[in-house]
Amino acid sequence: MKYKVTTLLTALLLFNTSVMAMDLDTCDYSSILQPVEDSNIETMQDTLLQSQELLSVSQNLLTISLQLLNSAETVNTAYINAMLRLSDDIGIMADRIGEMADRIIATELQIGIMADRILETQRIQSQNLALTQSNLLKAQENFNNLLIQLTQSQ
Repeated sequence: MKYKVTTLLTALLLFNTSVMAMDLDTCDYSSILQPVEDSNIETMQDTLLQSQELLSVSQNLLTISLQLLNSAETVNTAYINAMLRLSDDIGIMADRIGEMADRIIATELQIGIMADRILETQRIQSQNLALTQSNLLKAQENFNNLLIQLTQSQ
């Protein structure tokens, strides 16, 4: 950016210099040698005022260009620093997400182990229930047989 502004100002300076040189080549020197009249003095004063205004505008342009150049360097530095901080924050957040994913996987494995234990417990309990039902049925049959034998013996 610094080189672009410097190049632009150099180009403007060269252009103005070449315009002034052309004006000197085409200048009519006979008007300079003539006696000075009041209207010529006023014209010279107007020209002098315009030159001073142009000088003031040029100085303002130079000041603005320098401010723009300095602010551009500051903005670029601030922009880069902000981007680096943002990238760092994104990296920290990605690490935390990775840690949470690891915890979720570990929890999922524990849930799977617990589910397997529940299924095994359910299978054992189903076998116990079937055995209990079988024992109850056998006890009822034995009780019925005993009742039958008691009624027949009386």
